[in-house]
Amino acid sequence: MNPSLRLGKIAGIKVGLHWSVALIALVLTFTLSQSLLPTTAPGFTDLAYLIVAGATTALFLGSIVAHELGHSLVARRNGVGIIGITLFALGGVAEMSKESDRPGPAFRIAAAGPAVSVGVGALSLAVAWAASTVGLADVSVAALVWLGIINLGLAVFNMLPAVPLDGGRVLQAALWYRSGDQLRATVKAASVGRVLGTLLLIAGVVQFFMTGSGLWTAAIGWFVTSGAKGEELRARGEILKRDLDIRSAAARHPSAPLQPGATSVIDGSVIEAEVVDH
Repeated sequence: MNPSLRLGKIAGIKVGLHWSVALIALVLTFTLSQSLLPTTAPGFTDLAYLIVAGATTALFLGSIVAHELGHSLVARRNGVGIIGITLFALGGVAEMSKESDRPGPAFRIAAAGPAVSVGVGALSLAVAWAASTVGLADVSVAALVWLGIINLGLAVFNMLPAVPLDGGRVLQAALWYRSGDQLRATVKAASVGRVLGTLLLIAGVVQFFMTGSGLWTAAIGWFVTSGAKGEELRARGEILKRDLDIRSAAARHPSAPLQPGATSVIDGSVIEAEVVDH
């Protein structure tokens, strides 16, 4: 995803914003200032709510950057280059120059983002508690509590086993480790992603017709379903190409060994090369 606005670099990693961030920032600031903050911390002026809501929105976007930095720094430590981080309406994406070539690093890269979100959430709640004990304004405490809860919620949501969510990447890495075949692990994880994404989409539509809300859930469901379908099609295409190459090589050189993780069907028998080093 190409950023519409480049913000600079953090730890040598480019960070940018997609234009759609402006939309979610406006919606979030409006919701916080007009509904959540006045309800949880009544008695302040409209201007106070607006200022705190704007600051909270900025901190929330910063927490998404921190989440993606978690992925990026662990990826870089494991030899995977990072092109940049881009925030968009449904979250953020860390664009990598290549995929990890082993399941262990892939697992660590995927888990790093939710781990950062848990840390940010716990820190926000701890600061909210400290701010409350020293008598900081209730509206600021309410904003910090919201920031903590939303980050913990995002960590849990992102760990759903649905590609392209982080939990789907963790599942993919686990299946890859078990089978030694990255592409077939991707197909299985993407299949789970399609099912969960479809359920989210249906739940959002049902919620919309029943309560008038739920469009956000439906949008996330559509995003997950589309991403999972794309990854599954790509992986199936690469599997087909790989198997055709193996068949062609086997026909030319019947005694040639298979590459690690490769599978093929020759004379009705499935042949799979075993991978030892994960």
